[in-house]
Amino acid sequence: MQESATIIDIRHIQVGYGQKTVIGDVTLTAGPGELIGILGPNGSGKSTLLKSLCGLLPYSKGEVLLFGRPLLSMSERDRARQVAYMQQEVQVSFGITALDAVLTGRYPYLHWWQNESPADYAIARQYMSFAGVGDLAQRPLHELSGGERQRVMLAKALAQETPLLFLDEPTASLDLSYQEEIFRYCQQICREGKTVLIVVHDIRLAAKFCSRLILLSAGGILSDGPPSQVVTPEHLYQAFGLQSAVYENYISGQLDIHTYDRRSAGQPGKAIHVIGGGGTIGTIIRALRENAYPVSCGILRQGDMDTAVAMAFGTDNLVSQAFGPIGRELGEQNRQKIAQAHYTILGNLYFSQENLDNLKAAFTAGRLIIVEDSPINSRDGTAGEAALLYRQLTARPETTVMKLDELLLAVEKRSL
Repeated sequence: MQESATIIDIRHIQVGYGQKTVIGDVTLTAGPGELIGILGPNGSGKSTLLKSLCGLLPYSKGEVLLFGRPLLSMSERDRARQVAYMQQEVQVSFGITALDAVLTGRYPYLHWWQNESPADYAIARQYMSFAGVGDLAQRPLHELSGGERQRVMLAKALAQETPLLFLDEPTASLDLSYQEEIFRYCQQICREGKTVLIVVHDIRLAAKFCSRLILLSAGGILSDGPPSQVVTPEHLYQAFGLQSAVYENYISGQLDIHTYDRRSAGQPGKAIHVIGGGGTIGTIIRALRENAYPVSCGILRQGDMDTAVAMAFGTDNLVSQAFGPIGRELGEQNRQKIAQAHYTILGNLYFSQENLDNLKAAFTAGRLIIVEDSPINSRDGTAGEAALLYRQLTARPETTVMKLDELLLAVEKRSL
């Protein structure tokens, strides 16, 4: 394979159909081993960009270089030896088998008078096996399911054995398991040095598997970089008009994306202060924010899952260091937020001497909701002090005790 620090160099290209400009001014480079996801709303130019980069759609301005050579100066055969393109929709010819379809990927290496050699057949079968369709070799292509055809077309593109691979929504017709398989195939070939540009609709899949993302909007690049820098609430709102929360999932280590529309909830609800920690209030925060309640949280801990969720949903948070008791200043700020809230919600958290001040602060709430899904004795690490305070809290007329499901239902009905 040819070696170069830059495989493709795209310089200020403009692309369109007739008088309509779809891609206004795009500049980017891609190097070996990159798996680049291309995101964007419908009409943002994702497919148009790929077609222009493999010579199927001419660009009216700018320049594209493949390994330093101008794309438009290369013959069709030369381009086909450098770039393989898997298009979004495939026209299926009756009678052609899956193996026949994959063998067409070998055409750049054959003269017009040549038939496929045993080596070409071996290459085709190798990539069919790689894509999980080796047992479909003699099946007519039109008899295959949409997902099976997609994997056959991936095998065809791989059979071209090019350093650069363009995939236009290759997972569109696939079940979830096969969608992830396609991305894993792409990761594997990128580890071998190939470069893949893939148009993706599913932001979560793109963020999980791609090493780099390009977010298109209004015919240009809105953001280009690693997933954590591209998939942000601000970018998703600019590109898609989506209200969202983006945070790292503590279990998977991947970006978790939750989209919602605050505008659909009507007028903002009453201010709610939530006391929690240890993963006990993330569901509550999400439900409150989805239903347009202004939310504050305290006192959370650095590195806690609830802290990550609260920050992702844009709540007004008080956060202390990971270990040690709650300080006097933060404790006072917590009480101030409680005083400003219409309701205070105390989550089903475990109490220790380090967070006991959260329980004491709850006594200052004018309206307190306690979420109780497990007995306090099983959540008391203070030798009985927390249990005593807890029972005093539950006995106050200002306190309502609920199960989590009951609270979430009340939030959904906006009855708080």
